[in-house]
Amino acid sequence: MEAKKKSVMLMLVTAFLWSLAGVFIKVIEWEPIPIVCVRCLAAAVTMWFFIRRQKIIWSWPLVGAAVSYAAFNYCYVVSTVLTTSANAVMMEYVAPVYVALLSGLLLKEKVRRADWLCLAAVLSGMLLFLADQLGQGSLAGYVISVGNGLAFAFFNIFLRMMKKGYAEQSVFLGGLLGFFVGLPFTVGQKLPDSRSMIVLLLAGAVVSIGYLLFIKASQNLTAVQAVMLPVIDPVLNPVWVWLAVGEVPGAVSLCGAAIVLAAITLRSLALLGSSEGELAGSDAKKAEKK
Repeated sequence: MEAKKKSVMLMLVTAFLWSLAGVFIKVIEWEPIPIVCVRCLAAAVTMWFFIRRQKIIWSWPLVGAAVSYAAFNYCYVVSTVLTTSANAVMMEYVAPVYVALLSGLLLKEKVRRADWLCLAAVLSGMLLFLADQLGQGSLAGYVISVGNGLAFAFFNIFLRMMKKGYAEQSVFLGGLLGFFVGLPFTVGQKLPDSRSMIVLLLAGAVVSIGYLLFIKASQNLTAVQAVMLPVIDPVLNPVWVWLAVGEVPGAVSLCGAAIVLAAITLRSLALLGSSEGELAGSDAKKAEKK
């Protein structure tokens, strides 16, 4: 019971940390690819501090999670720059739908009825949010933002597939991959001002710590619950951006955000008040035995 409560609380703290990502990106005055490149390096260095005594145990799920992490960073940052922060983060949290559809096939995890109901409420709120954001940003930004949810979903699926090793190593390796992919497009670019560079390095560190908490919290939750609980991130994310740079969400967006927040709050309280969360690990073990 205590492990379950801790996991739910850690996931909510993770969502708060991730919600700062949008405002960090919006206040950085630089091109999107160099932003991803340096942010990935800062995240990798931060994660190395926590895993420096670990031995990397190579596996396909580890590589898959690292590639998904790097892909997500590029999709998220570029779509945030080309559209609104609200749109970019909302498209990220279509991920629970992808995970719900794939978890039974790939992970042998049963999606509970309460999770489906919560997903339905979350999707309805997101549709309202997105409807209010259409027309704000470029078409390319909207297309790229679809990758946010896909990459985040596969990152979570690969994390659940890891039977051995340390899942946080995927963030370290993914950060290095993201850095080297973006390096040719960053070398020769004029450096941003000192404020933007400090914010960029801080953004990488904060996101990395968020992933560390996310991975720890995921151990006592199913894949769907793990990717669904941080959905309060897109509710908070536009708030910080609004306060910092004046990107104001509309009334319909606020209504959609309220629906999402209510659904996740009720699901979190339900998990805290039942033994469901404790079944996540046992479900995986039963499937493994079969």
